[in-house]
Amino acid sequence: MDESSTLPRVSHPRRISWLTIILALLAVGTFIAISRPDVSYYGYPGIGGLMESTFKSSSVDPVIPQGVMINESSSYAVPTSAQGVSDAIGMSVGRGGGMPVDYYPYPTPNVPASDTRELLKVNYNATMQTRDAQGLTRRVETTVRGHGGRIDQESSSEKYGYVSFVVPMSKYETFRTELESLVPSRFLSVDIQSQNMLPQKQSIEEQQKQADTSLTDAKAARQRIVNTHASTVKSIQTQIDANVRELASLRAQTLTYEIQLQIQTVSNELLWQRQQLADENASYSGELSNADANIKYAQDWQKAVKTQDQALMDDVATVSGTVSLQWISLWQMAQLYLPGYWIPAIFAALALLSYLWDRRRFGTV
Repeated sequence: MDESSTLPRVSHPRRISWLTIILALLAVGTFIAISRPDVSYYGYPGIGGLMESTFKSSSVDPVIPQGVMINESSSYAVPTSAQGVSDAIGMSVGRGGGMPVDYYPYPTPNVPASDTRELLKVNYNATMQTRDAQGLTRRVETTVRGHGGRIDQESSSEKYGYVSFVVPMSKYETFRTELESLVPSRFLSVDIQSQNMLPQKQSIEEQQKQADTSLTDAKAARQRIVNTHASTVKSIQTQIDANVRELASLRAQTLTYEIQLQIQTVSNELLWQRQQLADENASYSGELSNADANIKYAQDWQKAVKTQDQALMDDVATVSGTVSLQWISLWQMAQLYLPGYWIPAIFAALALLSYLWDRRRFGTV
């Protein structure tokens, strides 16, 4: 018996339609495209779903200006000269010799658990994929301005867009909700970083106490100088007045050799006392000038700390952020909705159904 007659007979359709061929080629082509390791069908890592990461930190690396030292016992920055105060003020307003604007005093390493204040500085970054990058860029700008925000940087092209912005913290939640509703979650990636600026705030408060104490001490020292000078001048002046009266009394008497010796002695003493008064006044003038300089230094220190505190609170009161936009192709969109090998599997299933339909429609051989 012929062995071939025992094998099951495989029937094929009399003809295969172009639809079946096309579906089969699409299945093979999409399978190869997905299988190639050097092909990335996501525009950015993480695109394809809404993701969010939150980073909280209680300390940052300090930026210490010249003329400022670190108090080892309390770990806060203390100006050591008027130049240090000037640098601190300059950095707070962005004129500190190129130092960063967001300079804050050296943070206290251990924040007490009893202090539950949250002074969060939030940085918001979003990446969006869209078929209309330029149009979506304009909508992002409108959303920022509609929530009282400010555009710091903007760029737009046919396939890419970028917006850097700042919005008030009070409107952050409503702004974020509206912004993230501009595209479906599959086309949105969100990265949020928040840092509690409480250590910096506590450091500023410590500096404020030190500055207030320094000013109080400087004013007290000046008052002591004034009081000591007044007491010394009064004592010298009393002696001068007494010698002047004695000298007048001696000169009113009959001049004898003994009287002349007394007059000479009192005159010499009077000259010495007047010189002593002049020296006291000169010394007082120098000490008073130094005391006034110390008061001015402490006042400048206070001003620097207040400026830093205001800069910190202004920074915390805003949310800085960026939105990056990228044009997405239809193939990338399909990959987002049907990840992995779903697409070639669907094409293969359709090709199989079309093949079975060809057999039924054209018959078999």
